[in-house]
Amino acid sequence: MSTKGIRDFRPELHFSPKTGWTNDPNGLVYENGRYHLFYQHNPDDTVWGPMHWGHASSADLLHWEHHPIVMAPDELGMIFSGSAVCDIENTAGFGKDGKTPIVAMFTHHHHTETGDDYEQQSIAYSLDDGMTFTMYEGNPVIPSRMRDFRDPKVFRNEQKGCWGMVLAAGDRVHFYASKDLKSWEKTGEFGPEGNYSEGVWECPDLFPLEVSGETRWVLMVSMGPNEANHGGRVQYFIGAFDGDTFTPDGRFTAPEFIDSGFDNYAAVTYYNTDERILVGWGDNPVYAGDTPTNEFCCVMTAPRVLSLVDTPLGGVRLAGRPVTDNAFDEGTPSDGTLPGEVFKLTVTGEGPCTVTLSNEAGQQFTFGVNEANEAFIDRSKAGARDFNPLFGSDWYSVITAPRFYEGGWKLELTFDHSAAELFLDNGTRVFSQVLFPDAPFTSVSADHAAEIRVHVLK
Repeated sequence: MSTKGIRDFRPELHFSPKTGWTNDPNGLVYENGRYHLFYQHNPDDTVWGPMHWGHASSADLLHWEHHPIVMAPDELGMIFSGSAVCDIENTAGFGKDGKTPIVAMFTHHHHTETGDDYEQQSIAYSLDDGMTFTMYEGNPVIPSRMRDFRDPKVFRNEQKGCWGMVLAAGDRVHFYASKDLKSWEKTGEFGPEGNYSEGVWECPDLFPLEVSGETRWVLMVSMGPNEANHGGRVQYFIGAFDGDTFTPDGRFTAPEFIDSGFDNYAAVTYYNTDERILVGWGDNPVYAGDTPTNEFCCVMTAPRVLSLVDTPLGGVRLAGRPVTDNAFDEGTPSDGTLPGEVFKLTVTGEGPCTVTLSNEAGQQFTFGVNEANEAFIDRSKAGARDFNPLFGSDWYSVITAPRFYEGGWKLELTFDHSAAELFLDNGTRVFSQVLFPDAPFTSVSADHAAEIRVHVLK
């Protein structure tokens, strides 16, 4: 369970529950000027347990208002992960009095005493902008006795003029189509090719993005923890979707992750937004339950806007830009000091460079670019590590990843109490890491020729 921390590590710009456990973001939907964040939640303890859908909303993706739980376990099982859409045309027939229903599709996880668990897909609807939900009386809408059959992500399938859905099914994903969100027809599969870790896939998402005047489709899948990927990671593929199934372009010969850090899992994107906005679970399932955060356990990543970028060294890559940039000022040249526990650093230079954050406890958090033109981040000396043996291991502490650009670079680090997110090269490399220093970092320095600008909250 969440262990006793020596001080308050709750972030300000990254969502966390008031109390209890959280993991996967669910039902990300924008409606009537509010970004809704539903999330996997155990309200009674700081460990994973009976899964509910917690709820918060925001006008800017930076400041969150907590709301009551919207769905709790029932006779069909626990309420596992899923998605939500605005049924503007009232295809499901739930709307009335001119109100557009928000329809959530989620996994009912049924637990048996013999351990023969199984998962089915259900729906619920809201007529009050996501504040309360009513279960559909015909649940489940996709019955099943499969153990790993979960996390439906619903989207508009314009190729077929209907709703589309991608669902994790063991070591692959299934695609479905529906006219009314109630009756679903399976249209295709993808996998297990590309499943480099040979484990269970989770939390898929499928969406189009433009690059160089062309529409490409991105399929994301969270790859469950195992030795091959050293903890839960989110892999992505780029390819085509014909309305029935996804076909990758075949250029990846090794897994490509949306985040080179280890604290971004189960990431999915918002429905009904002009830009493609992603939120992930800002921890790793192999050690999340032991993090030293006292009354709450786990946070979300900062929301980020996704795009496809054609890079000089890596071709077309998925890139992210944090919305937290909007919270900071233009910055000033660094005098070597840091302003509190929420700040942004912009470091520019060329060639190898190590940037170091230090505190009065003698701890250091470093990041930069090495001699091999690889970006790196290192939390091995940045604070508490002994609360979990995997968190303290080198696999999860010292990370390097090749750049897709040559020459000069700009490193942009957002630090928020215990959540660090590093972006560089137009967001084509991102590292999300949590860390728990004994004292706030108070100074910053960089070797070689580099300029550091410090940004504070507006």
